[in-house]
Amino acid sequence: MNSSVFFLYLFNFSMIGALPIIFFKKGEKNPHWWLTAAPFFLCIGFLTLSYAEIVPSLYPQVSWQMQADIIATALASTSISLISYTIGTHRIPLNLWHQEQDQPHHIVTYGPYEKIRHPFYTSFILSLTGAFIFCPHWVTLLTLVSGIIGLQITAVKEEKKLQNHDQAYKEYMKKTGRFFPKYF
Repeated sequence: MNSSVFFLYLFNFSMIGALPIIFFKKGEKNPHWWLTAAPFFLCIGFLTLSYAEIVPSLYPQVSWQMQADIIATALASTSISLISYTIGTHRIPLNLWHQEQDQPHHIVTYGPYEKIRHPFYTSFILSLTGAFIFCPHWVTLLTLVSGIIGLQITAVKEEKKLQNHDQAYKEYMKKTGRFFPKYF
C-alpha cells in the first residue's frame, strides 16, 4: 500500500471528521447522524488496518496499482479542495446533520453551490470512492455504497425542508445537481 496515498486519505478523513467540531454549529449526534457517519469511521479504520498489514488484502498488488493510486490521489485532493472551498463560501457555520429543530435561514447559491446543492456531501462521496479505488476490498465497497445511501437520504430530507421553507430553493434545484453538476 502506497504510504503517500494512505496519509493523504488519513488527512482527507481527518478533515471530514473535524467538520462537526470546527465548522458546523453544535448539535446532537443522534442515531441518524451516527449511521451516516459510520461508513467514514469504518473506511479509515479499515484503511489503517490494511496499511498496517493487520488485515490481509483480498487483492494482491495488481498491474494497475500505479494508475489506481493516481486516481485515488486525484479524488482525495479534489475532496480536500472542495471541503476547503465550501468552508470558505460560508459566512456562518451550518447546522450539524440531522438536527430536526434547526431551520435554514437562507440558501447559499454561490461558490461551489452555484453548480451543486451539497458540495460537502460530494466531497465525502469522492473520498469514499477514492478509498475504494485505492484499496479495492468488499469493506471499502460497503463503506462507499452505505455512505452514498446515507448521504442521499440526508440530502433528500434537507431538500424537503428547504423546499417547504423557500420557493427560491425549488428554482435553484432546477438549475443544479444534488451531488454533481447538472449538464442538461
